[in-house]
Amino acid sequence: MNTDSEGRLSAFFEAYEKAIQPDSNADLCGFYHQSFLFAGPKGAQPVKLEDFARFVPKMSADARARGLASTTLKSHEIVPLDNLYSLARVIWDITFRQGGKPDHHIDTRATYILMRVESSFRIVAQIDHQDLSRIA
Repeated sequence: MNTDSEGRLSAFFEAYEKAIQPDSNADLCGFYHQSFLFAGPKGAQPVKLEDFARFVPKMSADARARGLASTTLKSHEIVPLDNLYSLARVIWDITFRQGGKPDHHIDTRATYILMRVESSFRIVAQIDHQDLSRIA
């Protein structure tokens, strides 16, 4: 992978990090392909972007209700698969804040397959390696 592609993928994840913050109004759907695979400990399923768009507000509200304060990109490793696709292994530092308790930090791991689309990328597969609905 050339340094230009590496730089664009790093910029993609920096923008994605901002978009997934609890107080963000960014269009999270803009990071995903028209259809993509979502997988986790409970299995895998194909997702249509319009279905995802309807689900995002509920997902965000549930995360805020559990005390999600922030998600920070801790590290990423990018592996080119070919000229069109790249695999990214990512570690997120998720911070929960509940009442007067000290912040609670959890490292979570995810794997993404990204497809080059024009001068950017779109997520075509996302694997969360832990059940995020059980983390808080």
